[in-house]
Amino acid sequence: MAEHSSKGGDFMGKYIPDEVIDRVREHYDIVDVVGQTVQLKKSGRNFFGLCPFHSEKTPSFSVSPEKQIYYCFGCGAGGNVIKFVMETEQLSFVEAVVYLAEEAGIPIPTAEHPANSAEEDRRRQLLKVLDMAAKLYHHLLLQHEHGEEARRYLLQRGLTMETIREFQLGYAPDSYQFLLPFMRRRGFDETLLVEAGLAAEKETAAGRNRVYDRFRGRVMFPIHDTQGNVVGFGGRILGDGRPKYLNSPETSLFHKGRHLFNLHRARKSMRKEQQALLFEGYMDVIAAWQAGIRSGIASLGTSLTEEQARVIRRNAETAVICYDSDAAGQTAAERGLDVLKDQGCIVKVAQMPAGLDPDDYIRKYGADAFRGDVIAQALPYTAFKLEALKKGINLQDEPQRMKYLTKALDVIADLPLAIERDHYLRRLSEEFHVSLDALKQEQRVIASKKKREGKGDKGAREWNNGYDGGKHMVASGRKLSAHEEAEKRLLIMMMHDKQIAERVRESVGAEFNVEENAAVAAYLYAYYAEGHPANPGRFIHYVRDDRLVERISGWIMQDIPENILEEEVADYIRHIRTYPLYKEIEAKEEEVKQAERAGDIAKAARLGIELIQLREKVRKKA
Repeated sequence: MAEHSSKGGDFMGKYIPDEVIDRVREHYDIVDVVGQTVQLKKSGRNFFGLCPFHSEKTPSFSVSPEKQIYYCFGCGAGGNVIKFVMETEQLSFVEAVVYLAEEAGIPIPTAEHPANSAEEDRRRQLLKVLDMAAKLYHHLLLQHEHGEEARRYLLQRGLTMETIREFQLGYAPDSYQFLLPFMRRRGFDETLLVEAGLAAEKETAAGRNRVYDRFRGRVMFPIHDTQGNVVGFGGRILGDGRPKYLNSPETSLFHKGRHLFNLHRARKSMRKEQQALLFEGYMDVIAAWQAGIRSGIASLGTSLTEEQARVIRRNAETAVICYDSDAAGQTAAERGLDVLKDQGCIVKVAQMPAGLDPDDYIRKYGADAFRGDVIAQALPYTAFKLEALKKGINLQDEPQRMKYLTKALDVIADLPLAIERDHYLRRLSEEFHVSLDALKQEQRVIASKKKREGKGDKGAREWNNGYDGGKHMVASGRKLSAHEEAEKRLLIMMMHDKQIAERVRESVGAEFNVEENAAVAAYLYAYYAEGHPANPGRFIHYVRDDRLVERISGWIMQDIPENILEEEVADYIRHIRTYPLYKEIEAKEEEVKQAERAGDIAKAARLGIELIQLREKVRKKA
């Protein structure tokens, strides 16, 4: 959250004052915003659903309409409506505020910010140069003789001019020095182009760095972020050459493991249909879109990552993997299955006819056949797994058939629902003419062995809300010590009452014993010093540290008494102030024992006097 400041935000060089940010935050009901991504059910005063930030089977994600915050008790993710949009839409703080303001019709001020962020300015320059490159490549494809061959190639692949324009497809000429001089004439330097991934540099024999166009002789596919900004490119070579596809390198804007091709277009359909179609290539996505299938996305030349799978799960309940029918495509499908399932998706695998990819199939048989015969007939996760196990096994050979059945039972043993296990055991029994009772008995033996060896991780994850850890990992659930509990409760009170915060500032100051709690206290002192009211939801916006935001969100989900007792506040302050002295007394008592055991009576007496002095300090502070 480096872009976000308690003094407002900076968008495209414009200042967004705190009052506008507050208007944005107060305009939205967090339940409505979260409800567009998470299916919520009311329970008591709060709403609960499955966390969009980690895989779980039992809802632990809580949304408070009263406090206008969310918090996951499983992984610790938390914050207000702006933070939620930042996390789910992969936006910076400023981008999230602007996005919400535009949706709400709240005008963004036009006054220039007095201290423009150099980092934000660089980001704008990168977006500008990438957008300009996309427009240049697109113009060359549509209007220039340079793009004639590429244009012919795309039309032969069945794309219409309307589709080419929709996806802003382009062409990069086969020249080392085409884009570079074009951009130089418009005031962009080489370092910016290298940073954007549009140019590359290589050291020559003379020891000089030579900068040249990265994409040459390629059909260009712009890759967008969730807001439709061009952040990178995929380029397909025309004719022979390697690599066939070349993606932008990792940059500050573009991350292969985070972005998904066409997500910004497909997201609306994914959410409406609660289904995502995951393709292997750009052309498959584009062909499906042209045929009216609008929920198609693709990873970017790498195996599907956990982060991409989480993005898919936030937008759709079911993911249908629709990869090529060749060995590489099916292997990639097998890898993607587990990644998606671990993030809580219902996963299916579409079976493509041999020799055809989705693009070929749609052109040959049409969109209706693709929907009805491929997508609708997609195999569920377990069925696909069981079919995949048959590869390379001669099922006519009895030892190999037994080997297959053992592997199949191993897959079935991981299924969490008894009804699902029974379904697939019956299928095996019918297919191989094996006793159902024998299969059930063997499956129970395998499940028991997995449990003993600690290998039943999938079942364990489901009983543990499906959570394996990650960036939102919360403390191990240990009970807080007395001084930790006192600090937490006091800070919660301080967020609800400015006078209590002032009293703590005067009596405790920065002397909290837990480092993170001292940081929260420092934020609170500054927040109130700037004249802000006691409002936990607004205070969360003020805090600039993600870890502290999550900590605070969990705290303020807890109810506090309407009438805070003076004695309770005094008791918490006493705990905090005396804890270091009690630790010192504990250490001193141990020193006395050691001196007495060693027979050093003089040292023991001296330490005893120091102990009396420490206890007197405790009495005074108390």
